[in-house]
Amino acid sequence: MLTAAALGVLAAPAGAQAPEAAMRAALSDPAHALAPGCVASTFAQGQPVGLVAQGYADLADQRPLDGDSLFYAASVSKQFTALAAATLIAQGKLALDDDVRQYLPELPVYDAPITVGMLMHHTSGIRDSLGLLRMAGVSDVGTASKDDALDLLFRQQHTQFTPGTRYSYSNGGYLLLAEIVERVVGEAFADYARRAIFAPLGMERSFFLNDNSPAAGTFAHGYVPEGDGFALRDSFPRFSGSGGLMLSMNDLARYEYDIEQGHRVWTPEVTQIMLAPGRYTDGSLIDDGGGLAYGGGLHLGEKGGQAVVVHTGSAEAFKHAYLRLPDQHSAFAVLCNRGDWKATDRLKAVMAASDVRYPGMPLSSPEGLFHSSELNAYFRLTPSDDGIAVEVTSPFIAAPVVQHYEADDDGGFHHETMSITPTDNPDRLRLKRGTTAELTLTRVNQEAAQ
Repeated sequence: MLTAAALGVLAAPAGAQAPEAAMRAALSDPAHALAPGCVASTFAQGQPVGLVAQGYADLADQRPLDGDSLFYAASVSKQFTALAAATLIAQGKLALDDDVRQYLPELPVYDAPITVGMLMHHTSGIRDSLGLLRMAGVSDVGTASKDDALDLLFRQQHTQFTPGTRYSYSNGGYLLLAEIVERVVGEAFADYARRAIFAPLGMERSFFLNDNSPAAGTFAHGYVPEGDGFALRDSFPRFSGSGGLMLSMNDLARYEYDIEQGHRVWTPEVTQIMLAPGRYTDGSLIDDGGGLAYGGGLHLGEKGGQAVVVHTGSAEAFKHAYLRLPDQHSAFAVLCNRGDWKATDRLKAVMAASDVRYPGMPLSSPEGLFHSSELNAYFRLTPSDDGIAVEVTSPFIAAPVVQHYEADDDGGFHHETMSITPTDNPDRLRLKRGTTAELTLTRVNQEAAQ
């Protein structure tokens, strides 16, 4: 059980300090003295071993970000929605195989029944509620109510595909999942989440929105670049299910502790539900399109030979990433209130500061001079901070051109539609552009290029 001291800002295990200066550098914006930013944390055995806050929660009031700053969590919320459903499933009050029309009779009868599990695993074919709102003319989904979104879902006469046959990420599916929880327990979803999740874990600041805005001065505003500065954008939905969670990093630490050690909410039964990869109706494993399956609001599987559990969150001005390495009992998280930053890039930098490689990222960047006989071109590769610089020389261009390829968690390096991927042979690389061709680059010495 957490100590009284740990219910404040959680203490790191003795001797386990993350390199906070490097973490802070990964979150800094040298171009702006006053800017939004991120809060990042690293965890080991469920305990925080480094927390850094960089930037401001409110630019007008110059209120800095800290571990208690509340962020609109966007799709990081989905695992908490799934967790609420999982607690009911573990109690026998709900089942993954239940037909959702048992709880939502307003839905039309579709070509095949939709189950609770299909909503959780994004295989229902239910259309995206936020997309439907925008198609109906709602430019700012923050002005729409839960009833507005539900009304659109209940009006859909067809699903995107036969339920259970494909994976398609759907905010609509998770809105319906939260509504089912609400109807099963007979109280507002936000109230049940507070009672069944946040209170037992000591997550005293976090809560789900229920068609209302968070109180002024209590949360981190979202910002997007405008001119030489930033414009405020709190254009997030005020209802819960697909999003709607207001979350602080210190509360996320309490959540992480329960996964690793506490097991007050993440009991063995609940853990099995949350981390079991979903399957299609033919029994085959779900593929989310990125090589992972999908469980309870979480992408999971293997990347680069490592077991991973991950989810990101994105609203117009909020970008987040949360990654667990279960075999190593470690986790990493970044919560950002600026829309121009990619959270996974910040997460990779934070992990690198802790000397941990993002799963699937290349162990090292290839370098040296390579040649393609099929292109009659030379490629000089030079490692950079986040990938490789590639200088291309050929008879078809008057002067060499330099392209920057960013490292990705698929093990390759990417520049627009181009990719360079290492092979088992360090003297051979694969070069690909879209569907045009996949060619081989062969290492050569400097004299060969003369």
